[in-house]
Amino acid sequence: MKLKLRQLRELRGWTQDEVASRTGISKSYYSEIESGKKAANSQRLQKFAEVFGVPTFELIEDSSIDSELLVHLRTMQSLSQADRKAVIRHALGLSDDLEAH
Repeated sequence: MKLKLRQLRELRGWTQDEVASRTGISKSYYSEIESGKKAANSQRLQKFAEVFGVPTFELIEDSSIDSELLVHLRTMQSLSQADRKAVIRHALGLSDDLEAH
């Protein structure tokens, strides 16, 4: 999954050092994530979203994801924060139900 970290960083006029400092990681590690050499885990994605002030799914490069998933992400984007949380809770509940059977 390709991320839009560089575009978001450059739009804000930040250096890689600044983003790394704001997220609490080393510049070299941030650079590897930004370049796609390393993957970011979900906690790191949440931290990037917080630092850039965007929803987590806006970090994802549209061209790097399946078109069906993109439709779902766009739908989630149109929901309020409370509705997004409700959908996620429901989806996690369904996942737990599937694993139990």
